[in-house]
Amino acid sequence: MLQEVTLTILVTNRTYEERYLVENGLCIHVATPEGDFLFDTGQKRAFIYNAVQMGIDLAAVKAIFLSHGHDDHTGGLYHYLKTYGGTTVVAHPNIFIPKFQLINGERLDIGIPYTHEELEELGAQFVLTGKPHALSENVLSSGEIPRVTTYEKPDEVYQERIQESYITDPLHDDMALILKTSKGLIVLLGCGHSGVINTLKHAIRLTGEERIYAVMGGFHLLNASQEKIHRIALELQKLSPQYIVPLNCTGARAAIHLAKIFPERVLHCYVGDRLTLEFVTVH
Repeated sequence: MLQEVTLTILVTNRTYEERYLVENGLCIHVATPEGDFLFDTGQKRAFIYNAVQMGIDLAAVKAIFLSHGHDDHTGGLYHYLKTYGGTTVVAHPNIFIPKFQLINGERLDIGIPYTHEELEELGAQFVLTGKPHALSENVLSSGEIPRVTTYEKPDEVYQERIQESYITDPLHDDMALILKTSKGLIVLLGCGHSGVINTLKHAIRLTGEERIYAVMGGFHLLNASQEKIHRIALELQKLSPQYIVPLNCTGARAAIHLAKIFPERVLHCYVGDRLTLEFVTVH
């Protein structure tokens, strides 16, 4: 079990310090005794600039984990490889299926902006699997997340192109990163397209650890109804995470509602924020 974890937000859509850049999407630097990892890469180069400002050496990253195939979580991979060279990249094989979003009747391309071949030529060593995969002894990919709840469903505005047909994207490529610590699980979500409750319940089933120490990332509640937001808050009460860190696509309404219900547990974080969690074992 991990005794220490440091999570640094390199990219999200807000900051309170002018020296940092913001983008839609997410990138979190994960430092553990088992190595450093990147959780998503944001949209372009902002995470590299911000890491330099923070004194973080991205060349030391052991592996990059991509939570799903949308461009605001994968677009920075190309820039990482161009800057630092090759590394292991763990993701679902469906990330390279062309992906789109319907906005006001217009179909916008929101898929990963580079081909598999282009990224491999730059040194990406892909591990593409929908099954759980260990990045280190206590850091693992969730694999595909079963959709169990009735109130968490992917938005129909997302599509994928299969051959020449556009169909609703089931977002099977949505995965989470799970860190096993002596105080319970830390679960990182990119956009939470599978649902935050589905994701946490899957992490518990997968690891056998019932304690959730922290859940952090996008909960995809920006356009959710107040009823859905409240239902998820009630389910989070049952799972009882010690810390809840809503980022990017969670939305202000949901973040505020969660903070009202969990006033001591919700952390409002921004680009540049660093969470150091130390788990001291008392003998």
